[in-house]
Amino acid sequence: MPDQKPPKANFLRLVTPTSPRNELTRDSFARHGWQNSLFASENTSLAIFIGVDQTTEADFATAISSSRPRAVIDIRKVPRFDLGSLNRRRVFALFTSSGTQYFDVSGKMSQQAPREMADRILSSRGDAPIEGPLAFLVDSDQLAEDYISSLLEALPGLTQPWDVLRVPTIESPPQLERRVIFISHANPQDNAFATWLSQQLSLLGYDVWADISNLDGGELFWDDIERTIRSEAAKVIVVLSKSAQHKPGVLDEIDLAVRIERANSFRRFVLPVRLDDLPFSEVRANLGRKNIVDFSANWATGLQAIASVLEKDRVPRAEGPKVSAINRWIRSQLGNTGRLVATPERVISNWLPITQLPSHVRLFSISLPLEKIQGAVANLRVPSFRYHRLVGSFSEAPEIHRSISSEISFKEEYAIPIEEFLRGKTADLPGMRGVEARKIVSSLLRQTWDFAMMDQGLIAFATAAGGNAWYMPAHFLEQNKVQYIDEAGKRRRKSLVGWSERRKVFWHFAVESRPSVGIAQHFVLRPHVIFTADGRTPVASKERMHLLRRRFCKSWWNDRWRDLLIAFVSWLNTSMNEKLPIDGQHGILIAPTLMSLESPASLSAPSGADDITEKDELDSDELDDIDDMQEAWVDETEDDGP
Repeated sequence: MPDQKPPKANFLRLVTPTSPRNELTRDSFARHGWQNSLFASENTSLAIFIGVDQTTEADFATAISSSRPRAVIDIRKVPRFDLGSLNRRRVFALFTSSGTQYFDVSGKMSQQAPREMADRILSSRGDAPIEGPLAFLVDSDQLAEDYISSLLEALPGLTQPWDVLRVPTIESPPQLERRVIFISHANPQDNAFATWLSQQLSLLGYDVWADISNLDGGELFWDDIERTIRSEAAKVIVVLSKSAQHKPGVLDEIDLAVRIERANSFRRFVLPVRLDDLPFSEVRANLGRKNIVDFSANWATGLQAIASVLEKDRVPRAEGPKVSAINRWIRSQLGNTGRLVATPERVISNWLPITQLPSHVRLFSISLPLEKIQGAVANLRVPSFRYHRLVGSFSEAPEIHRSISSEISFKEEYAIPIEEFLRGKTADLPGMRGVEARKIVSSLLRQTWDFAMMDQGLIAFATAAGGNAWYMPAHFLEQNKVQYIDEAGKRRRKSLVGWSERRKVFWHFAVESRPSVGIAQHFVLRPHVIFTADGRTPVASKERMHLLRRRFCKSWWNDRWRDLLIAFVSWLNTSMNEKLPIDGQHGILIAPTLMSLESPASLSAPSGADDITEKDELDSDELDDIDDMQEAWVDETEDDGP
């Protein structure tokens, strides 16, 4: 990219569509809010150019008295002050009352070149610094932007662009709406994140530009990038990483975006996001003072913060996902033949439907002092909750008695039908709101799931979100495999536990369950992978667990996670006969399979895409694990096929 100097002037224009003329007021000369500092009392970067022959007496007086310039520099060919009722004496009285010095540097010069004029200004000022606010009295031909820019560029002193206001005020020409979100990132190191972020923002309805999806070979890519940032971008998201810090292309994009932001006084035009553990002290100076959105710990949290900024700043977007933007992303991944087509497709979700809840929620009084009730509830071996002085459960009194000391007695006070309880419309139990009731039922369902997994012999791993991911110990299943029927109706076998010879660890497929009790009750099943050295105990180091998960599972695509989840649900229903037990009498009925949905659109993949084998998807680090992870096809009539 050719070396470009930062702009020396921001041309300020007052636009009032409903008025034929823009009236000057004291606020016209105020420093922008984004420029204010604790001690700022005036705009030190303000340069006012007054076309004396074209302005009115009122605007001339307002410009001087409101901006209170340090100096008025007259660069006209013929300095005159016969403006309305003004004359030279009254104008100089105005200068005096405003604390302004007057300098006549033009006289009757025949040569009015900007740089020569700048030299005369500097010589007339002596050792005085060139600092605003300044007012220039000019002729009409000196109001042109090119003349003003050249003149100010030749004046040393300021490290930031001048804010230029021309009097009489000049309206801004109509501009195209900025609606593009430009993503600047290190290519190829940060491509995976840029791809994900592009996809997420496209799904939110935004127009997204990133070189992973917008540039084809042979294009004049810098021209495309520069045009987009200069004219089309509403925001420039800069992905900060250790790799990006040393990418000339990223640094050029940052430099251009920051200059555009300053020259146009855009608010939050550049949005830096931190992708890895790049120290904040190493962030480039022109971004270091900005509020940096941190994606290093959690991409979802970072996306939420970015989406909030885009919404607050009213970045234009479509009401729904932009199909064109999504198709651009698809083509970047699958080539030009990959696109969305209006062909329905059946997809499998991670929802396990609840087909029947217990008929009632029961509340009991308990023969314990108030301060001991919570401890007793914590020791119950049935799903339960505390409600003031009462203890609630799906179970009846005899089942609760069997799960706790016989010295404690329970007496049923309320038996509320589950539908009434969820609605919060309980005649017998005033004060229970619907939202509180649904939280209670969700807690009971979560406890039911955890008790069921524990009783089956699975092991809990505490997740960062505060839930439990349950996994099978090694050799829990015969050959660590489970038989299931896939989405095509084929009988198959899948490993839910395996051994990695290279890394000397067991991997365990684990499932975290989150109940949902909305219109359609279901468990949301979230898959995890846990690593152990002995087949039972998770590796102690969180860092090693994270590193193993990233390296070992990076080539596990959606079909693998889907099949593992289907296999787990198949084992669950076979072991529990489609019922999660609550106690000896009650249980929660679940569907035999995951919920499937019909998408109105499907993905048209390029020819040959379906021929990719499992070995093709794995890199060399994973090749020695294929035998451990590979599934075995089972003949329809023979369970122990190869």
